[in-house]
Amino acid sequence: MAQGRYGRHVRRDPHVAARGAALIGLLVVCVACIAAWFACNRPWAGTGSDNGPERVALQRDSTVPEPVVRHPGNSPDCPDDDCIAMLVNGDLLFHPELWVNFEGPDTTATDGTAFDFDPLFEPMRRYIDASDIAVCEFETPIAERGGPYAGYPVFNIPPEVADSAARVGYQACTHATNHSWDQGAEGIQRLTSTLDSLGIAHTGSYNTEEESYEPLLVESPTGGGTLGIVTGTVSLNALTPDYDWRVDRLRDFGDPNHDSDIQKAVDKANKAREQGADVVAIAMHSVQEYLTDADTWQVAEAHELADTGAFDLIYGAGCHCAQPIEQYNDTWIIYGLGNALTVDAPPENIVNNQGITARVQFAGKKGQPGTWRVSRIDWLPTANKRQGVYQWCPLSEDHPDGVCWSEDYDAQVRQRIWDVVYSMGADQDVVREWKITDEL
Repeated sequence: MAQGRYGRHVRRDPHVAARGAALIGLLVVCVACIAAWFACNRPWAGTGSDNGPERVALQRDSTVPEPVVRHPGNSPDCPDDDCIAMLVNGDLLFHPELWVNFEGPDTTATDGTAFDFDPLFEPMRRYIDASDIAVCEFETPIAERGGPYAGYPVFNIPPEVADSAARVGYQACTHATNHSWDQGAEGIQRLTSTLDSLGIAHTGSYNTEEESYEPLLVESPTGGGTLGIVTGTVSLNALTPDYDWRVDRLRDFGDPNHDSDIQKAVDKANKAREQGADVVAIAMHSVQEYLTDADTWQVAEAHELADTGAFDLIYGAGCHCAQPIEQYNDTWIIYGLGNALTVDAPPENIVNNQGITARVQFAGKKGQPGTWRVSRIDWLPTANKRQGVYQWCPLSEDHPDGVCWSEDYDAQVRQRIWDVVYSMGADQDVVREWKITDEL
């Protein structure tokens, strides 16, 4: 193709020209739309005052979420929003050879001065203060103030035991044991009314059938949540109450009442949750004594209760001996806490003079079922004497109050109980020996 003198002739592609025209048309349409939107909405317009257009402040939804209020309580390392630290220990088992050491000037006095058991309980205080809810096991009925009193086999112990339990800080007690019917309905009435008068919540034996179907709920004073407590005993020492509802039972396999006992315990646990309990614990009272291993009833009964899924913790007393801790089916079981306070037993039953105090930490979110679990168990071996004097005594390796028997013997007992506690494979990252000086 020839070139003109004004340069090379450029051949135009009609398709390119068409595309360019389309783009220009689209741009014109967009500009027109934007102009129309501004004309209609006039975002700069104010109220139309003579001073000209006013700017309208941009409104934004600036809701700030409320902060989560945590209630770690007295637990040392609460891993969630809320925690409840429950302290439990073994039987308050009082024989005449024990209470005679704490007599007042007049053991027939009815004003609370017949006995003074405060020195016996007092060393517990620092451990109770390091917990949220402390729960005792009241092994026996109590006498009227001023007596008469009675020891084994049909107990009727000084009521000043309950006075001192309240003063040291117990908020609740269970009392479904093999001695619950020792003094019949009158004994139950004396114990329950005395605990009521002292402000100690309680469950296990009852004055009315209606009461027997109600679970015990205890609100944590630190705000962490609500604890439900259920209990039951395998035996009443062959005694038969006037009504079966008098004492919570967990009778053995083969007993015609076994299934109904389990169902009643589960029903009470479920009712506790309906009434606001975040966690539910059950206390089992056994009768096979001085065993380092859990007996067949304890294991079978605890496993059956755990299989129901109704309980966050199962713990036991009655064997008068320290026993293993086990995690079964995601439920923690403390088989035997031994004795909290008791008289010396002869050498062949030396384990009677020892016990365990445990602080069980439940963690979760208050009011939210399904969030709660046992996150830690601190256990403490204990003795019934300090330097020959009856007094609750921690056998802790850190000796916050000095030795109980002697350095060597304390170490032997502590090691024996350590071996027992872990004999069923308890996870040592969860189950830990309690050394309170580390927390202080």
